Amino acid sequence: MAVADRYSRLVLWLKVALPLVALAILSTLFFVAETLDPEAAIPYAEVDVERILREQGVTRPTFGGVSGDGAAISLTAESVRPDAESSSRLNGADLSATIDLPDGGRVNIVSPNGMVDADTSEASLEGGARLESSTGYVVATERIESSYAEVRVFAEGDITATGPGGDLTAGQMELTQDVKTGRYVLVFNKGVRLLYEPQR
Repeated sequence: MAVADRYSRLVLWLKVALPLVALAILSTLFFVAETLDPEAAIPYAEVDVERILREQGVTRPTFGGVSGDGAAISLTAESVRPDAESSSRLNGADLSATIDLPDGGRVNIVSPNGMVDADTSEASLEGGARLESSTGYVVATERIESSYAEVRVFAEGDITATGPGGDLTAGQMELTQDVKTGRYVLVFNKGVRLLYEPQR
């Protein structure tokens, strides 16, 4: 009887003591807890939305097409971003254009920077463009304009080139189709100067 009485008293005492201990622990947590600064609670809340929208882009896109006479044209870039002034334009980095001509020839163009216009299907390869043709010509100039919808390669300015005949400089270059043979050839104009080297 005495044991049961002690057990009942112990249970009764615990029913009172345990809630009090829990309340004391909770009170201690509130007293010790660090006071929060509402302004410092979200340190990254300030986001430059305009900058994010401006810097959005696509990595390694490919543009391409086939001309009316069967030339396969492709243009790739490491990345492109929307132009701030025109919604149809994309500014690209590390551009590369390839034109597989119907006569079996090939033209490759590379540049560190450039612009692609989705409305006109034209591209401007800038920042030191380099063209290599399967006929043996290597051309260097500041900018080369091209298209991925038709065979169009055009450059104007300081142009230097090396080829089967030697080294030359010119003020203009264009890839055109010979009306007689149907073959595509590089034509240099405007103050052409050629250093002829027969051994080539």
